[in-house]
Amino acid sequence: MDALIPREDFESDTGSRGGSDRDRISLSDLEASAFFAGTLRKPDFQRETTHWGPAAVVELIGAFLEGHLIPAVILWQSGDYTFVIDGAHRLSALIAWIRDDYGDGTASASRYGSGLTEEQRKIAKRVRAEVRKEIGAYAEYKGLIGQEVLDPTKAKWLRRMGAGAVEVQWVTAADAKAAEASFFKINQAAQPIDPTERRILQTRRSPDAIAARCAARGARGHKYWSGFDAEIRAAIEELGEEIYSALYDPPLNTPVTTSDVPIAGKGYNALPFVFELVNVANGIQLPTSPNAKKIPAALPEDLDGTQTVEFLKRVQSKLRLMSTNHPGSLGLHPLVYCYSSTGNFQPNAFLATVEFASKLERKGKKKEFTSIRKRYEEYLARNRTFVSLTMSRLGAGGRSLSRIVELYWAIAEEMWAGKSDTDILPKLSARSEFVHLRQLEIPSPEAEHAPSKKGASTSAKSASFIRLAMEAPRRCGICGAAVHSNSMTFDHQNRVREGGDNRADNLQPTHPFCNSGFKA
Repeated sequence: MDALIPREDFESDTGSRGGSDRDRISLSDLEASAFFAGTLRKPDFQRETTHWGPAAVVELIGAFLEGHLIPAVILWQSGDYTFVIDGAHRLSALIAWIRDDYGDGTASASRYGSGLTEEQRKIAKRVRAEVRKEIGAYAEYKGLIGQEVLDPTKAKWLRRMGAGAVEVQWVTAADAKAAEASFFKINQAAQPIDPTERRILQTRRSPDAIAARCAARGARGHKYWSGFDAEIRAAIEELGEEIYSALYDPPLNTPVTTSDVPIAGKGYNALPFVFELVNVANGIQLPTSPNAKKIPAALPEDLDGTQTVEFLKRVQSKLRLMSTNHPGSLGLHPLVYCYSSTGNFQPNAFLATVEFASKLERKGKKKEFTSIRKRYEEYLARNRTFVSLTMSRLGAGGRSLSRIVELYWAIAEEMWAGKSDTDILPKLSARSEFVHLRQLEIPSPEAEHAPSKKGASTSAKSASFIRLAMEAPRRCGICGAAVHSNSMTFDHQNRVREGGDNRADNLQPTHPFCNSGFKA
């Protein structure tokens, strides 16, 4: 529903600023043809209006129709625009009902165009179905105006639609900086903003924030880079599209029923994760934990977009090394490195894999890794609890990220040194940084729950598929490890220059690096 209230720069209008005489917003004020609705804006730094699921939308609409207390929305007037300081989710839920746009309607299509993802369409369809089941369509009620309504609940709700309204409070700040300060104070008090998201909001003009917003939406939606020159804008959007596709194609469906999952889970509402990826790819240290008091200093504003382009290029380079069909790509399989045994995407495991791949390249170890890769990845798959225990011990911030990279590297070193699989765990747990691995008898965060009486859970179904799929995966014809569809090339078993031909029986699927770097 993020497209229903457009975004605008706080400082884009130099007209009068402060409050207004309006003290309530009716449903008719939010219809697409209403003058007031046309003035509504969200600050360009505000988090996306994507945090509510179907139940929350239904509950808000139902509360309005029943006349229950709905907290007042807080607005700020700036020239011709009315900015929503607090209450964007509430207003968006009502607008979605009024316009039948839950992320796939006219406003959403106008904003996202052909980039409206299948995942977004599915979510919108689910919300619409739930609203129609519990409430009914807004157009249906409009059609009942002036008619005798026999259903007492519908009759009551119809009256409420005409008389009800959302209360309004106003921020009276006379300048944008003061209004922005009010936004953070109000939102942090009401429903604390995710620490990573708060960093993005407060550093929204820095290259890492702009790059993250572009990549997280595949260059669709509000264009935070619109003030840059055309050539820079085009470069940013091209990079953003490639990065989004590398991360989130093909879309993830649950339960997991294919090994061809996207390398980064679901792309919906993924801005905080993508922001961390941008920073990791550009060598910017993450906070030690999500709630750490000490965080890296904000980067200076990117005045012309050149830094944003460079930040995106570094992300592109890291992803090309980890996945994609780009020559030299290791094509690391996400079900081995980035997902739990039950099919849950693990952001820190993904970021650690990005860093591990970079370390292999930096130290010139890609060929040595390829020589042990099949065994290495089978060992990781059997010992997924290593990563889970590390994150459980150190949290989801920078501390566990660096430790997981160390863990991946230590396992490789033991294999390079000729240690057997049974020797590796004792070797690791004897080291102070991996002492927590001695606790493997304690159920990990991935431990399965008791079977549901209503049938197999999504997690159980995913776990069953992943276990069987990875026991006999599609394998690289050169190194023998699992091959992902996003990182597959075809090798001539008998080289063309040595007389080999292009017949099917002379071709084998391989990882890009195995084909172009290892065999070559």
